[in-house]
Amino acid sequence: MQESGSADRDVFVSTFNRFLAVIAWALDAFALVAYITVHDGPRNPWVLVPVALVAVAIWTGLWRPRVVIDDERIELRNVFRTITVPWPALIHVDTKYALTLYTPGHHYAAWAAPAPGRTGAAIAARKQDRGRAAMAPVSDDGKIRPGDLTASESGQVAYLVRDRWAKLREEGRIEAGVADETPVGIQVHWWWCGTMAVLLVGTVLVLVL
Repeated sequence: MQESGSADRDVFVSTFNRFLAVIAWALDAFALVAYITVHDGPRNPWVLVPVALVAVAIWTGLWRPRVVIDDERIELRNVFRTITVPWPALIHVDTKYALTLYTPGHHYAAWAAPAPGRTGAAIAARKQDRGRAAMAPVSDDGKIRPGDLTASESGQVAYLVRDRWAKLREEGRIEAGVADETPVGIQVHWWWCGTMAVLLVGTVLVLVL
């Protein structure tokens, strides 16, 4: 799902992942309500710790990931880290398992843009945007790979990346031949790792004690 952004900025989040997040949050809330009902109230307030662990994990793993595309870079906000790939560093875009950006010697997959499974690919093929299909690479048999179908999440983002990449190259705004020396930014989400570690330890203590 493409979120609204500025005129020169595209933001993409996974509709499927967010659907799963809503269901998981509902189940998490149901478990808490069931516990309170069975025990006639919050007998042990520390039970909120495992509930919080699940809620935060859902938010971080399913709701928060996204792909942000602008004229300077592609940003992959994943679960454990955010990868920022400047356009001069990009050498290839792939969608075999998920949207994957290749730079010299490295590749980075987008958590928010997984490739479809067999059923998802069949549905995406029926909804394929013929106008956008021209941007997608074809295999040796002349067919578009499932992950490149623009009705799939990986295909939607791949189209946005390839379209922006082509326009910037046509305008001469991407310096050629500097991919090897263009750094990729990697920011580890230490704050999330620390929060999850604290909640995980707290959950173990609540279950054991």
